[in-house]
Amino acid sequence: MSARPAAPRPVAVTGAGGFVGLRLVHHLREQGRAVRGIVRSTQDVRALRDAGCEVAIADVRDPASLRQAFAGAQAVIHLVAIIRARGAETFDAVNHAGAARAAAAAREAGVDRFIHLGALGAGPHATRYLRSKWLGEEAVRSAGAPFVIFRPSILIGPGGGAAAQFAEVVRFGPWYPLVLLLGLRGFFGRLTPLTPVVPVLGSGRYRSMPVALDDVLPAVTAAIDRPDVVGRTFEIGGPQVLAYNEIVDTTARVLGLRRRRVHLPLWAARAIVRAFALLPNPPITEDERQALFEDNLCDNAEVLRTFDLRLRPFETAMREALEPQRAKE
Repeated sequence: MSARPAAPRPVAVTGAGGFVGLRLVHHLREQGRAVRGIVRSTQDVRALRDAGCEVAIADVRDPASLRQAFAGAQAVIHLVAIIRARGAETFDAVNHAGAARAAAAAREAGVDRFIHLGALGAGPHATRYLRSKWLGEEAVRSAGAPFVIFRPSILIGPGGGAAAQFAEVVRFGPWYPLVLLLGLRGFFGRLTPLTPVVPVLGSGRYRSMPVALDDVLPAVTAAIDRPDVVGRTFEIGGPQVLAYNEIVDTTARVLGLRRRRVHLPLWAARAIVRAFALLPNPPITEDERQALFEDNLCDNAEVLRTFDLRLRPFETAMREALEPQRAKE
């Protein structure tokens, strides 16, 4: 009797239940890869099992659980990060130390590749969030596992993320903070025709390069097998450099809404953000305000050349991201 062929080694994805994670899992499954979705809670397992994934429970604060979750994996794609610190979930605990523990566990598990999703603008002198992402990258580089780092810009895709946030900001305008605080979307939605404006902090001329999530994933998955990309860091943004004003106007056009921008002077913007800090779920934090007012740009040449990517325009990405939501309305 012939021996059974060995089962393919899975690709382990941390943070598999999140906005990026679920999209990545489906992308990997469409390629025919075995996937082990790693989540922190059993509440996140149904969608992963529906996608045909093995599921493991682990926490980036628990090295033993990571080692167990990575055992036998071909590669680890590390997505776990926070953009806001809450209680024990600090930037250092999750974005820095969490990445360090994950990379160390991947090395001990003997994976072929550790792929880390960083953030465009990460650096030693950046905002607290971006500095924590840079520290996480540095930990990955020194952990000893064969690594590849991607630094994407603002990711646009269906199921949440920045596209959904841009849409909410434009749809509800000055009522957006109250929607976050109280819910009552129907009530505030009925008020928006009376106030068809979008408050913009400062000039709105600060620039970024939002990128479609589905344009980034082919590079991430290609890095699993390619030896020529090991040890390299790739920045990736969308094909357009956009001022925040253009993002607001494009989002309104995609939603079919007429909105006028109202610009708040810097002193008022700072005061409003300080007041927002008193809310349990502020629409913007001081750390995010500082990052927002800085241009967040990159040169795409290396990543496009290396992975032969084609990047879709921001308006196309937004239409594709918001279409499922608009179909329900």
